[in-house]
Amino acid sequence: MPRKSVAKTKSLTDRDMSILTDLARCRVLSLGQVKAAYWSSAKERTCRERLEQLEKAGFIASQTVQGDQPGASIEIFHLANKGKRWATGPDGPGLDRSIVFETAGKADEIIHQVRTNDVYFTLSKMEQATWRIGDALEIEHGVFQGGGAMVPDASYIAGDGGEVLIETDCGSYTAAQIREKVAAFSGKKSVWICPAGRDRTLRRYGVAGEIRTYGGDRS
Repeated sequence: MPRKSVAKTKSLTDRDMSILTDLARCRVLSLGQVKAAYWSSAKERTCRERLEQLEKAGFIASQTVQGDQPGASIEIFHLANKGKRWATGPDGPGLDRSIVFETAGKADEIIHQVRTNDVYFTLSKMEQATWRIGDALEIEHGVFQGGGAMVPDASYIAGDGGEVLIETDCGSYTAAQIREKVAAFSGKKSVWICPAGRDRTLRRYGVAGEIRTYGGDRS
């Protein structure tokens, strides 16, 4: 029996709705992140087919971007207009429209956001519900109107009620930038994300909190 598409059924599965909610909170996710979260034991083709159905139905959009390594690429997904309407409407989680995005963001910031969002999938469901990416934090804190202090790449409220700041350095931060962020986040719990080996540089310039490293592309 042929598999029904979202366009034909006009309905979303629980898994579809969870993926759309994740995209609404995270803005952009890689194919690898979605597969690991929802099809960990299945073939990549199974994950890709469902995402293609969601894309054809107008809920999400995809593109291929430059990865961390020269010559490497990563397939990423973000909400399309129909997906945003669902995520901010009564049938979805009802998120604030002002902090749910229909684009993947600036080309040079996409991989940065994908790396940051790795932390999201290590959190409890309750913590995930409080996840805010930097773009959302800037809007909430009025950064573009000249208000508020420097915001991290993301933040969430931990189970103990405390805020945790997430900052990602894909290897391009200067010493001055690292020191500036360390000073801005002083006194707050933070988690830094960086490539393997980069942690020594972060320590050298003042990062004292938890550092998580990664290696290779997350395709």
